[in-house]
Amino acid sequence: MTAAGAEPPTVSLRPGAGIQAAVDRHPPGTRFRLEPGVHRLQSIVPKDRNRFEGAPGAVLSGARRLTAFVHRGSVWIARGQTQEGRVNAAEFCRSGFPRCARPEDLFIDDAPMLHVGSRSAVGPGRWFFDYDADEIVIGDDPTGRTVETSVTPRAFGGTASGVVIQSLTIEKYAAPIQAAAVDAEFGPGWTVRNTTLRLNHGVGVNAGNGSRILGNRILDNGHAGFSGSGTDFLIAGNEIARNGYAGVDFHWEGGGGKITESGGGGFIRGNCVHDNVGAGIWADIDVHRLVIEDNLVFGNADNGITYEISYDGVIRNNRVADNGQRGQGWFWGAQILISSARGVKVYGNDIDVPGGYGNAVTVVSQDRVPYTPAVGNEIFDNRVVIRNANARVGAVTDVDADNAVIAAGNRLYGNRYHLADLGERVWFWNDAEADWNAIRAQGQETGSVVHTGIPQKTPLTCPPMVQTDEVR
Repeated sequence: MTAAGAEPPTVSLRPGAGIQAAVDRHPPGTRFRLEPGVHRLQSIVPKDRNRFEGAPGAVLSGARRLTAFVHRGSVWIARGQTQEGRVNAAEFCRSGFPRCARPEDLFIDDAPMLHVGSRSAVGPGRWFFDYDADEIVIGDDPTGRTVETSVTPRAFGGTASGVVIQSLTIEKYAAPIQAAAVDAEFGPGWTVRNTTLRLNHGVGVNAGNGSRILGNRILDNGHAGFSGSGTDFLIAGNEIARNGYAGVDFHWEGGGGKITESGGGGFIRGNCVHDNVGAGIWADIDVHRLVIEDNLVFGNADNGITYEISYDGVIRNNRVADNGQRGQGWFWGAQILISSARGVKVYGNDIDVPGGYGNAVTVVSQDRVPYTPAVGNEIFDNRVVIRNANARVGAVTDVDADNAVIAAGNRLYGNRYHLADLGERVWFWNDAEADWNAIRAQGQETGSVVHTGIPQKTPLTCPPMVQTDEVR
């Protein structure tokens, strides 16, 4: 036991050392320093107030290297592969990704290969896990290359409080879809900072009550970058990019990250969320009083920011552009979407709809009891550039006879628009398209202005990340 008031010990761990065994031997509050190199196949359940810090070059990997292959014709076979993690429902996989529900991945020189559904489908860039024969079959010559397969489902989890994880690379865990390599949901007050979470099959990090997810690079995960629930969490200053390689149907979920069932006090602030295969930032299912502010959200395949079947959100001071390229049409694929939600305030945002695809700010109300109709939402004091005359701003429902209710129960005002032509019918209100004069005749856009002429587009890049040693 550590004496009262004594500084907790620091334990140095080299690659190959058992991290969980070290945690078990030492008291709560112990600081563990992971030395440079790859710490493979480690899964850790911390004690209260444990700290895990990486020296430069320290990597936690859930993958095993494959070095012994049998060459047969056009394929190479690794035998004795008995790992098999939890399988999710295959109907959540997009066409062309037959095994996204399987958590095992294969990487060649850090690039994930496509997991195909049969041996006959194996070829360059494609592989197959024959679970019955305990064999991995690959279609690329492994000679002189680093070949790895993910094995361990989780890096960190458990119910300990006040855990800190910092300055590590955490990669290639066989986290199932909807599960995370770092799972802070059940341990209050975890902090994950200055860490790279990448190439994990499911989610990079899952936040819970009091979590602080700060200054991380959350990149190239299979399902989503982050997830979370609970209260009083902060997700701030992260780069969240290119998540979604596993092929999960992003209209179900996936991409940058999603918050669900949050009782309030959550902030998603100052992140750069870009080029995810799915939505950028998504609040869904009974989220209360979530604040989404000061983020740069661009180039995501689906909606930039979504607030769905939830309450009283604030979406403010974000820069949101070029999202929705793979949206499903109608009023989806928006830069900002309010979907069957109430009391959401959208203001102070800089919104840029690209030419050729995407919507601006849309309110969609559907029969999703008890959240319909979507009323009490306010869209005001935003700058909106619309480069696509087919884009939409406004409210819509597919519930019979509810159009007037949806239109009357939401407000547009004080916005600043840039259109190519005042005659463009980009607004949709009370079941009808409207141009600038028609939308104002319906009592909307009071105090708003329209400028004709489209400003030059500015390329978007993430600002430099600021790392911190503070727990905030």
